[in-house]
Amino acid sequence: MEWDASPERMADLRRSIDPILTDIPLREVLAQDFPRDCTSLPISGGWGYTQREAIIFLRNHFPTPLAPDFVRLEYHIVQKIIYEELIIYRAKDSRFSGTGLKLKSQQLVTDGDKKYDCLNFTVSCWSDFHWDSLKKEWEDNDCGQRHGFDLIGHMAKRQAAQIDYERQFWFDITDVFDRP
Repeated sequence: MEWDASPERMADLRRSIDPILTDIPLREVLAQDFPRDCTSLPISGGWGYTQREAIIFLRNHFPTPLAPDFVRLEYHIVQKIIYEELIIYRAKDSRFSGTGLKLKSQQLVTDGDKKYDCLNFTVSCWSDFHWDSLKKEWEDNDCGQRHGFDLIGHMAKRQAAQIDYERQFWFDITDVFDRP
């Protein structure tokens, strides 16, 4: 495959990244795909893409129910969902690497007697093809140290091939928020 980081190609790759659509509960999927750190998540509910399908934290399922650390867990779960989107739920030849998450905003939302934490992230990644090509070019040139290596050109290719997109996640924190 030839290098192609044209705006059209990158837009096509970006459009190929969708939220996960499955009837399998998030808790079950994460436990299966990440058995080391997701087998007993204190959650229920949906995948968190909307308020209606928020991920629900269950206080009595936390290791320390009197002081549940749900903020750290939110980030952990979001990272795993992004891995599902970019790697696990995709065909082997259409996966992504170099995943990065940056919190754009976080908002506490009260809706009746419910409390939600709404997190907006910018996700960055590269297609496996672009990632592997850039990595090979970098490593073949002594990590950019080889005489004559075009570092500026390499960085421009890296930037052109990077995909950024926004993703919002909703957590129902009613059971764990500010309760004795």
